Order: sequence, then structure tokens, then C-alpha cells
Amino acid sequence: MDGMRHPRRTTGGATAALLLACALGAAACASGAPADTRPRTVAAFTTDQPLNADALGRAAEQLRRRAELLGLADPKVTTDGGVLSLSVAGPIGDRLTALTHRPALEFRPVLAAAADGATPAAPAAGLVPAPLQDRFAALDCAAAPAAADPGEQVLACDSTPQPQGRSKFALGPVALRGPDITDSSAALDPNGSGWQVRLNFTPAGTTAFADLTGRIAVLDSPANQLAVVLDGAVVSHPAVQQAITGGSAVITGSFDADEAKQLAAQLATPALPADLHPVTPAP
Repeated sequence: MDGMRHPRRTTGGATAALLLACALGAAACASGAPADTRPRTVAAFTTDQPLNADALGRAAEQLRRRAELLGLADPKVTTDGGVLSLSVAGPIGDRLTALTHRPALEFRPVLAAAADGATPAAPAAGLVPAPLQDRFAALDCAAAPAAADPGEQVLACDSTPQPQGRSKFALGPVALRGPDITDSSAALDPNGSGWQVRLNFTPAGTTAFADLTGRIAVLDSPANQLAVVLDGAVVSHPAVQQAITGGSAVITGSFDADEAKQLAAQLATPALPADLHPVTPAP
């Protein structure tokens, strides 16, 4: 994103046990001739709460759209009672989790940053309340990310270990979240630094992002950094050089093509009306 320098971070690949049934005949999965002649794979899901017909229809369309954005071929979704069945041409592979999970995306200002096990950098000391400083010094990045209140200052670590070790952060309250995004896409960085995810914001998100970047651009490091947080872990923390007013942003990290496309597909579609859980297929 313009006005930012991006330290590279990575996200762990999403994995999940596939609960699938493969239909070797096209008629067993969909009516009519499929666009792709490969055997079709069916994954069935139940919701964690009852949905009315309208909500179930929205869930089906969002599931179909997410499958399409993930690159699954000829996705079709049918409903039967509270069960949604997704049928695609070819395998689903390791994309089952990406189909049902929308990552919790947050943009938070960095208050302090340090190597795991070290104390926070001096320039940020005055920005972090003493109770948070004490917890920050004791933070263990080997532990799973803790649930965080969007309106509170929190502690976080980078998403995966880097060659130089992990970093830990004290972060300010959330400035933008996933619902502030209207669209996202995966693309190769034209400067050759790998895959990235490009975001476009709503009008309210555009204003909030411009306000945030303008406010922190004048601060000393590390308080001029903006943390991009996914599911409680920091995937990047670029330094902001100026207010960014164009209504878009870029998430960088050590993404491969599949990871970038999965994240873009998850962020480009709204959260599902209810959590979906795979159904074990009949033998």
C-alpha cells in the first residue's frame, strides 16, 4: 500500500480433515452436464444454529461464491433441511477450512515491538500503560493467541517464527475490521516481493484508514507501524510514511499463491450467517 514499508510475515496454511463423498457419476452430484467432466466431490455441512429460509439461502450463496473464489471448479450448493451440500468438479483438497472460516481481520496501531523474550523498545514506552508493559515483558509467543476485545489495547505475536525468531507487539484498539472491506484479491507484487492480498474499503473504512495512517505517520518507530492482525496473530506491521486516503490497502507476508488466494476469497465474502460444520459422509 502506498506510504508503507512492509516487513514480511507469514500465515500458517489452513488445514482440516476433509469429510467428503466423491460421486463418480455426474448424475449423483448435479443435474445436467457439468462444466468440468472430472468426478465431482461433495462436502456436506450443518449449521450451528437453526436458520430460516432466507438466511439458509444466503449461506448457500456465500458458500458457493467462496468456493468459486477459492478456485474450485463448477461449484453448486443445495440445501436439504438444515444441511448445505457443496458439489465441485475435482478435489477440494486442503480448502475445507477456508470454505467455512472468515478470518478475524483487524488493523491496530503498534504501541511497542520487541523480539520474543525482550523488553519493549524505548520509543514506545510512554505509549503503553504500566500494566500492559509488565504483561508484554512476560509474553510467551509459544502460547496460542488470546481472545481480544476490539476496544482494548492487546498483546500479540507474529504469526509464525522467522529466521531471526518471533516478534511480540503491544497494540492499540482496533481501527478497522473485516466488515470495513468491500472486496479483496490476490496478486503478485509488481516489485517482485511475492504474493499479496489487496483490499478495498467501504466509505467509512476509507475515512478510518486515512485518519489512522495520518495520525501514526508522524510518530517515532515502532509507534508509526500499523499491525495487520489475522485471528489474533500479526501477519505484517508496515511503517506508515503518510496518510493513505485512496480507500485501499495491501497485506503482505510470505504468502504462497494458494495462501494469498484463500485469504482473499475469505475476506471478499461476508461472514456466514452461522458457523458451518462438516458432516461425516455415509460409508
